[in-house]
Amino acid sequence: MQIETHIHVKGAREHNLRNLEVRIPRGRLVVVTGPSGSGKSSLAFDTIYAEGHRKYMESLSTSARQTLAQLPRPDVDFVHGLSPVLAIEQRTAGESPRSTIGTVTEVADYARLLWALHGEAHCPKDGGRVVRRSLDDNVQRVLAEAAGNRIMVLAPALTAKASVLREELPRLRQRGFQRVRIEGEVKSLDDPKVVPEGRGVVPLAVDLVVDRLVAVAAQRSRLADSLELAFREGADRAIVLTQTDPAAPWQEMRLSQSLACEVCGDVFEKLTPQHFSFNHRQGACTTCGGLGRKLSFSPALVVPDKTKSVRNGALKPWRLGGKNLIIKHNALLKQLAEQLPFDANLPWAELSDEVQQTLLHGAGERLFAFKLKRMREPKAMRFEGVIPALEETWRSTASDGFRARLTTFMIRGECPECHGSRLNARSGAVVVPTGEQRLNLPQFMALDVAGAHAVARELVTRFRTEEALRDVVTGIEQRLKFLGEVGLGYLTLDRDYSTLSGGESQQRCGSPHPAGDGADGGDLRVGRTQHRTAPRRQSEPAEAPAGTAGPGEHRDRGGAR
Repeated sequence: MQIETHIHVKGAREHNLRNLEVRIPRGRLVVVTGPSGSGKSSLAFDTIYAEGHRKYMESLSTSARQTLAQLPRPDVDFVHGLSPVLAIEQRTAGESPRSTIGTVTEVADYARLLWALHGEAHCPKDGGRVVRRSLDDNVQRVLAEAAGNRIMVLAPALTAKASVLREELPRLRQRGFQRVRIEGEVKSLDDPKVVPEGRGVVPLAVDLVVDRLVAVAAQRSRLADSLELAFREGADRAIVLTQTDPAAPWQEMRLSQSLACEVCGDVFEKLTPQHFSFNHRQGACTTCGGLGRKLSFSPALVVPDKTKSVRNGALKPWRLGGKNLIIKHNALLKQLAEQLPFDANLPWAELSDEVQQTLLHGAGERLFAFKLKRMREPKAMRFEGVIPALEETWRSTASDGFRARLTTFMIRGECPECHGSRLNARSGAVVVPTGEQRLNLPQFMALDVAGAHAVARELVTRFRTEEALRDVVTGIEQRLKFLGEVGLGYLTLDRDYSTLSGGESQQRCGSPHPAGDGADGGDLRVGRTQHRTAPRRQSEPAEAPAGTAGPGEHRDRGGAR
């Protein structure tokens, strides 16, 4: 075939194309069809158009190329027979890294409201239930669980270093308090050694001893007064120590009038829908900021050449930076080789796994005698590891250029704290009972549309008579039903919206109201010719009814025709 009559593409490997070879006739209208995600856009836009655009740019002057946006060279052996190209592309998928299937279809909005209204909160630390108790409830709990025992009512007062406590404790004595508990030991405020010696700047926890009594019904009024004072002094938190006999150890019971964990006593604020949104400070993971992914240093990039030794620069990022920084790094590695010990002249690949892990991630609590520049004598120090040191330098450096150079040794991976769920631990510890399951919001959003719709149908049945929740679960169910009807039941709700193919995103946008919730409005497709790259999961006629049910129902509900 001649290049005058055909466009010849050979070895196309962009995205999911696998060494595709195709000849496309010139001067004719050619349609590329196939299921969603089969590579239609990869062939038409990312290969043929990108190569035509690149060749056109090469024909321009250097100054012109600098002012125009350029596309990367496509992964293809060659494309022959191309003339200057023009691409008209419909893009429906957003590029925001925060957009997911759940957020763009409003399923996430309704789900956040459901978890805030009906969720069972648990402590992220120990899994204890988070409940709110009145003063009477707390008194009753103490009398029931410590009946007949000696008890001591405490109020968490402050946490401060020893020098601050020496100033604050006399003020507590002036207010009438006689005893405190410091680091688990009850002491009299009249004791001249009430503050432990030799603690330096280590913060010490101080609890006020409000009262000591026996937990019997006759002391109910006194216990209530003591707990009320403890709640006032302890910012709505109190601690009750119980002892069955003088020789037995004290058992601790933490109380609160706010929402608090039954086990550890940690106090939490009231849940709102914002606590379940990774776009708000209250709900987002503090490590990744709600993205679910985080840049981190890769050991494979930190040590790109395993044939080099530590002395000859195997740890490549530690060869970057100013002269003084490089000298410091070399001194650390030299002294570490002597004390760990290991042979700094051996190739990295020949070092033991233990030595490699210590160099990259640190030696834990072990101390080394390091003598650095301007130090008169060695000082006992921990070795934090090359990767933790690089992370600290990347965060704290004032040089944007140096940070950019360090970024080349990093990869974007799953957040180590939220593991991709995007929410913080507090929000992830709230569950909603669904049949035989108890799902938190990340677990629900990890379901595919079909699985989530089954859960939503069960919730609709359960809350049919509860007006406050009925509309919420119905909104979830209708939106999921629409997505299933247009053939997107295989997508998970937490999938990034920007990863959808053109056909999948257009299926989602097939109605102005993605969920088919019955709201008034015209069909977005009226009055123009529409090109759909993939109307359904499988391009087979038998699937056509499933892909058209949603728009048809929208028409029957009164939408534009």
